[in-house]
Amino acid sequence: MNTSGMLRGYLAKVMDQESFFFHVINCMEKQLADWNYDTLLLFNWDKQEDYVSGLFIIDGFSHSFTVTKQRLKELQVKAPYALDCVLWEALVEDGLILKQSNYIDKAFM
Repeated sequence: MNTSGMLRGYLAKVMDQESFFFHVINCMEKQLADWNYDTLLLFNWDKQEDYVSGLFIIDGFSHSFTVTKQRLKELQVKAPYALDCVLWEALVEDGLILKQSNYIDKAFM
């Protein structure tokens, strides 16, 4: 998957927190599809809660996550790909093997 650092930086600055989170999740899903992984991403953004929970199911491998909305906000402000990096690192810790791509290079810069 190809991605533009300049565009992502702009999106991180102008998008609200919920929209940015959805954008990152969609990028991750597209990257996994490009790698031919059978992927299902489930997540819950409840406006009443102060956290987001989700589940990645990738080729039968499952990983759940919970991140506070405050942490998401901090990551969005910190760097355009900081949230991506945190989510990918969690998947790697659970055994997912990443492949090369422009997107992964940007996420781990």
